[in-house]
Amino acid sequence: MRRLLLGGLWAAILLLIFSTHARASDRLLVRFRPGVAPAEQARLHREAGAVWEGEIAPLRVQVVRLAGQIPAGRALGWYRARPQVEFAEPDALLEPAAVYPDDPYFAGYQDELALLGAPAAWELTTGSPEVLVAVLDTGVELSHPDLAGRLVSGWDFVQGDADPSDVYGHGTMVTGVLGAATDNALGVAGVSWHNPVLEVRVGGDSGSASISALARGTIYAADRGARAINISFTTSAYSQTLADAVAYAWGKGALVVAGAGNSGDGTRPWYPAALPYVIGVSGVEGDTLSPYSNYGSWVDVCAPFSCYTTVMGGGYRHVQGTSFSGPFVVGLLGLVFSMDPSLSPQEAVDLVCANADDLGAAGFDPLYGWGRINLYRTLQAAAAGGTPSDGTPPTVEFTEPAAGAFLRGPAAIQVSAGDDNLLSRVDLQINGAQAGSLTQAPFAWTWNTAAVPDGPYTLAAVAVDAAGNQARAERTVTVDNTPPTTSLTSPLPGATVSGTVAVTAAAGDTGSGVAQVSFYLDGTLQYTDSAGPYQWSWNAAAAVPGSHALLVRARDRAGNEAVGGPVTVQVAAASVTETFSGAVSTAGIRSMTYQVMLAEAGEVWAVLSFAAPADLDLALYAGDGRRLAVSAARRGTTETIRYQAQVAGRYRLVVTARKGGSSYTLQVTHP
Repeated sequence: MRRLLLGGLWAAILLLIFSTHARASDRLLVRFRPGVAPAEQARLHREAGAVWEGEIAPLRVQVVRLAGQIPAGRALGWYRARPQVEFAEPDALLEPAAVYPDDPYFAGYQDELALLGAPAAWELTTGSPEVLVAVLDTGVELSHPDLAGRLVSGWDFVQGDADPSDVYGHGTMVTGVLGAATDNALGVAGVSWHNPVLEVRVGGDSGSASISALARGTIYAADRGARAINISFTTSAYSQTLADAVAYAWGKGALVVAGAGNSGDGTRPWYPAALPYVIGVSGVEGDTLSPYSNYGSWVDVCAPFSCYTTVMGGGYRHVQGTSFSGPFVVGLLGLVFSMDPSLSPQEAVDLVCANADDLGAAGFDPLYGWGRINLYRTLQAAAAGGTPSDGTPPTVEFTEPAAGAFLRGPAAIQVSAGDDNLLSRVDLQINGAQAGSLTQAPFAWTWNTAAVPDGPYTLAAVAVDAAGNQARAERTVTVDNTPPTTSLTSPLPGATVSGTVAVTAAAGDTGSGVAQVSFYLDGTLQYTDSAGPYQWSWNAAAAVPGSHALLVRARDRAGNEAVGGPVTVQVAAASVTETFSGAVSTAGIRSMTYQVMLAEAGEVWAVLSFAAPADLDLALYAGDGRRLAVSAARRGTTETIRYQAQVAGRYRLVVTARKGGSSYTLQVTHP
């Protein structure tokens, strides 16, 4: 654990660090060395042009206001050069850790409590009215209905009165996180149900708080008996005055908790979170550090960055910031001290850190400290000497996808999980990297596989119960978002076909493999083949003569598809064959005429067969008497005509005896 007690040399070095993140003021904080007489102190103040405004008595720190023309930086240097002065520093103004408001009707607005194991923790304790916690902030809306009965009115160090009413709003939000009235059928639940919350106003109308107000407020809360004190203000400037006030509270048995701040900075310490005797808290979204949260070796633990809480006007809002990470820890400390009021601050810190859910690198790391706080396991340890009583791991298994499945596009992932006590969450990991986390069923995610390369992946579901026991299930799948290749190989584009046609296709896939190839005619599925060679026997004789489109669609085992075509072919019209017979002779009947009727345009194929030594001719005429074709060979015993008729209708074939005579057979094929 980060040691909260650090050496004076380190503090002295930090004393020289200042930052613009702490706004300047016209006041200084000065502590004289022991033995310097009051008259001498007053003389030095006069020489510096400073007016004494008061003293933080337990720290012997005086607050002075610069009334002359000397710039604050020069006056500060002047004080530090005096041997009578132990230290001097600006009474800087600290800003509250920034708030990032979101949709006030955000669904599932308190999942963070389940994530921290709060329901099981509340079975152990909901807090004791005898253990006081405190909030140092901009005050609180005392009339908020969901804070009724939970507040102890403290002091306003801005106005100097006993009315810590909130005029800025930040303090009301912070208070709701740790101390909203719970189990009252109203609004939101707080981490602690029954620990009274001491309200101390240190932030002005603009929301900022001075070092002197924070120091006074810390001492006041410790003197009132608060065991845990929340501060949600940040600066990169070290303050000895605030460090001394925090150490004073520690000596009184109180723990100060502070959010890390929201600059997304890991290059320097942020205060008061980085001070000795302070629990520094970074902010996480699920299991991941918020990009806004500061971090560093000074972080002890982490807690939710986002939550739903109380706001001024009696309402509620979803808010974000490490301002709201710290109150989760303060609420937990209230429960811890309720379990065992005899614990020292260091023992309480050890319990919180040792029982956190380790995130990031194993053990301590600068992003998450010792991990995300776990309410249930911490309280178990407080009640049972650090040994959780629940040693039974949860159960977890994948219900989707199937083992060995091929996935493409948005892939559904579903997990079934349970526990004999309380299931805290289920984490989804893909190839060892965190991909999601859910705190309640259904444990379902959608994985966009299109955003990752094709190949094998290992899915892991890790179920964690409130005691920290874990169970793991794994499933190996293959991502394939690459479609197969396919094309029609026969018939060729523009071919004229008839009868039974062999339609063939080629298909391949380098990923999951081709699952099926489907053949389409004019957009309608005709046949599906699941193994090569991919072929469909098409009865073109049953098709309407004319133009038709053939298309092939290949699908792989992951569901990716590819299309080949379309290929346009011509189906020949159906034909009929007519046979005529007769005899002609130059000595008798010289010619015979035969009529045929074409149903549509197409080829007329006529073959005349006769016996030698006769010589017969064959001629084709249109219905209007025009001769279209003639076959008059001088040798052989056959005459043939093949003519492409352009129109349907009546045609005549004439057999004529040119020499001798013979019987014959005339066979005519036409549409």
